[in-house]
Formats: sequence, structure tokens, C-alpha cells
Amino acid sequence: MAGMGIHFWISFAWMYGIQVFFNPILNTFGWSRAAISGAFSLQRLEGSIITPIEGYLVDRFGPRKMVLFGVFIVGCGLISMWKLQNIYMFYVCVLTISLGVSASIGIPRNWAIVQWFKRLRGRALGIGATGAAFSGPMTFILVILVEWIGWEKSFLILGILTWLICLPLGFLYRGKPEEYGLLPDGDSQKSQNDNPLITRKQSNETLTQDGMTPIQALKTRAFWTLVLIFAFQTMGVSGMLIHQVPYFESVGFSKQESVSVLAMFTMLSLIGRVGGGWLFDFVEKRFSLALLMLSQSIAFIILANITSYWQAIPFSLFFGMSFGGMMPARGVMISTYFGTRYFGTIQGLSQSATVISGMISPLLMGYMFDIYGSYMGAVYVIVVCSVLGIPLCFSLKKT
Repeated sequence: MAGMGIHFWISFAWMYGIQVFFNPILNTFGWSRAAISGAFSLQRLEGSIITPIEGYLVDRFGPRKMVLFGVFIVGCGLISMWKLQNIYMFYVCVLTISLGVSASIGIPRNWAIVQWFKRLRGRALGIGATGAAFSGPMTFILVILVEWIGWEKSFLILGILTWLICLPLGFLYRGKPEEYGLLPDGDSQKSQNDNPLITRKQSNETLTQDGMTPIQALKTRAFWTLVLIFAFQTMGVSGMLIHQVPYFESVGFSKQESVSVLAMFTMLSLIGRVGGGWLFDFVEKRFSLALLMLSQSIAFIILANITSYWQAIPFSLFFGMSFGGMMPARGVMISTYFGTRYFGTIQGLSQSATVISGMISPLLMGYMFDIYGSYMGAVYVIVVCSVLGIPLCFSLKKT
């Protein structure tokens, strides 16, 4: 619950909320969209360096210290945006916030879930990712706040509230269940031995937490195949997390309509977050992953041809399912192929390796609009990448 609460707030204040601030900042300083997008491309580069380190630290010290550090940094970055004066300061603020976001959500939350849940891990990861789904509709509050007091003071308020809300939640994080005399799924040693549904193999895996070392994982074909799939999926996500509201405004939607599409997408992502977790528990994992990539491909084909508001509904549904489903998918696939012993480090390495696609997408979308006055070319690049990810899913070894 602590992870869900932190994920909700940070998504509201920054991950989705930044789209509300995009045009006001652009209009205030007259910067190009490519210049603003460049900060978020560098954010991905920073993430490629930081996430393996964060993963190692979570494996070594547990999630609580990392989350508290991350929340504090996010608050500092948001407050710094209050006094934004030039493009260089903007880049520093974005990179500061991105460091905090990476440390406070994602790896720590997934690490805690895969340690505490085994039998229904997919569903647990899916439910754990649902917090952010409710933040999208709340972005209307940011629209009102910006119109009322301006975007500068809005950042100040968001930074202070980040500390007040998320720091107490960070203290609720716990380490591995073995540290408390328990086993995954809330079992005790005695209850596990007495449970006929738990096989000897499952018991041994739980006790030893077998898994590959990071070096062993890096030498496998499965690791690099998953990295490529995640990279193709990241192309769509990283671009739209910055440009979704500006995109819909560029095709004639009002600010309120554009924000409502963001709200719709995040709410419909609940289907992917919870349904995706269920899917990975009961359906062959390669097939489940391919369905998510297919859903993203369909979403961006619809996006490229939107001419009226009703078409935003199927786009939000397909993109929401793929975006939400990938949240439990990453944790499930990493823990399935490489185990949980070094889960944080290996997941961090897998995220690090997707840096190129994460950097290209926001910058490409901003550059295309600056040159051609349209996002269309960039959207079709994302379609091609999403389609290429589908056969890669089936090339993975069956689990």
C-alpha cells in the first residue's frame, strides 16, 4: 500500500502532471519543443547509469532507505522548478527529479513484491502498480491550480506536499520476509511444510532464493531479448509521457479535452495493470508479452489517425492495456528467467539497457513537431518498433 500511495502521488505531481506544465513553460520562455524534450531524453540517459546502482543498493540494504532518499530528492527538484529561470536550470531540475523518481518507485516497489509474493506474483505486481492509475484523472486539479496561481507556485506546493505525503509512507517499507521469520506469501516455515499445495521444489526455491548473478544474466540470450522488447515498448511510453497532452492539442483538442484523454488512459490502464498480472499468472508468458506489444501497436495506429474525440477512447483502451500490463510484466519476466536473489540489480540493468529508445522517443517527437508542425512521423516510427517486438516475444524460451 505504501508503494501504491507513493506511486500515485509522484505520478500525479510529475510523471503525468508535467504534461499540464509543458505548454505553460514553453509559452513563458519561448523554448522549442525539442529543447524541452531534450531534458527528458537526458533523464533516460541518467536512468541508465543510476538504475543498476539503485538495484544493487536495494538488494544490499533493502527498499526503505532508497525510497526515503528518492522522495526527498523529488521534493527538492519540484521546489527548484518554482524558481526556474533558464533552459540549463530546467535540465538540472528535470534530472534531479528523475533521480528521485527512479529511487522512490519502480525497483523498490517491485523488489518488495517479488520478495513477499511467489504463488500469485503476477497479480501482486499488477495490483501494486495500480496506484498511478488514479493519478491521471486527478491532473484536472493541476490544470485548475496552474490557472489559479501560475505554474511556478504550483511546483512549490507540489514539492512541499511530496515530502508531507510520501516520506511517512516510505517508512512503511520492509525488507525480505525472512528477516521477520516468514516466507513469501505470508507462510511460516511450519505452514509451508504442512501445505500439500507447495511442492518440495517450490519450498527449496523459497528457502534459497535461487537465481542467476547479474554477470550470468548478462550472458544469456533471454536477457538481451527482453531488453530489446522492453526498449521497443519504451519508445511509445517515454514519448507519450511527455507529449500526450501536447499531441492532442496539436490535432485540435482543447486543453480540457486533452487532459481528459490522459485521465481516460490512466484509468483504463487498470485493466492492464491488474489484468496483465492475472494474465501472466495463468497464460504462457511469451504469449502474454506478445499481446501487450500488439496492443501498443494498435494504439499508435489509432493515434496516428485520430480526427475526433470518440477515437481517443479505443486509443486509451489499447494504450492503457499495454502500458499497464508492462508494469507487472517486467517483474514477472525478470524473476521468472533470472530468479529473485539479485532481482534489483538485474532489473536495474535491464532498464539501463533500454536507454537509447527512451532517449530517442521524446526528442524525436519534439523535433518532428518543430520541423513539420506535426507528430505524425514520430508516431509511425513507434508503430514499427512496437510491431517488431511481437515476434521477439515468441523467440524467448518457453517457461
